[in-house]
Amino acid sequence: MTLRKSLILLEKQFDMKNFIFKFILIIFLVAGAMNVFAVSTKKVSPKKEIIYQVPVLVYHSFGSAPLKKESWMRMHYRVTAEAFQSQMKYLSDDGYHPISFSTYVNSLKDNTKLPDKAVVLTFDDGWVSQYNYAVPILEKYKFTATFFVITDYVNNKYKAYMSWDNLKDLVKNNFEIASHTESHPILTKLDFKKLANELNGSKKILEDKLSVKVMTLAYPDYAQNQTVRDAAKLAGYVGSRAGWSNIQNSNANIYQLKSQEVVNNPNPFSSKRLPDLP
Repeated sequence: MTLRKSLILLEKQFDMKNFIFKFILIIFLVAGAMNVFAVSTKKVSPKKEIIYQVPVLVYHSFGSAPLKKESWMRMHYRVTAEAFQSQMKYLSDDGYHPISFSTYVNSLKDNTKLPDKAVVLTFDDGWVSQYNYAVPILEKYKFTATFFVITDYVNNKYKAYMSWDNLKDLVKNNFEIASHTESHPILTKLDFKKLANELNGSKKILEDKLSVKVMTLAYPDYAQNQTVRDAAKLAGYVGSRAGWSNIQNSNANIYQLKSQEVVNNPNPFSSKRLPDLP
């Protein structure tokens, strides 16, 4: 074989090897690209929704006699000590286990187990009648509860609301203190600055005065929307109590957890919904 023919043969062999190398390289590149595409377009499973059937009960004032200039709504939801005693006995006899509102919120967030037949007892506004009438009965049954306090009403000159000493005593006895804003406005009607002041201000005042961590909020008159919920989260609350529906809640609505009002009836689950706010 001449030198010329040998060189031509080597050149052809090199071209064939080069072609095979390029072909294999292209296959790897295409496969890699498809794999990257498959990873980038892989659907991420949404966080599993956690649903609990836990009643969140709402109380306001206590006593038999009407308050001065008491509205029909407040009269409707005022509970006597006798009815409250019957309600707590009902829960105790039927095997219910009261938990704080923050415990309920955290169980939804973290998917932690709750006691069988858990129930959340909440008290709005900070009425001194709650301290005088309800707290001794709660302590009798060793029940915990959450008190949503309007900070502007503490030490109020009309004496209808709890004092800081009352609230410190509740903290000492392991009741939860939470926010019901500074002045109880309809939050959906506020601009964002006033809204933030109401939520941040009440939280800070309670934490400073009582040396506790305030984790939860109840919306005045249950009024809330997406802006209010976002503001609550931004203020550092881990969850919020909203208004009327059934006892089913989930981690998907942690800033609008449903609740039900309690009326003056021996059965704590006997309630009557008022008309919605306009």
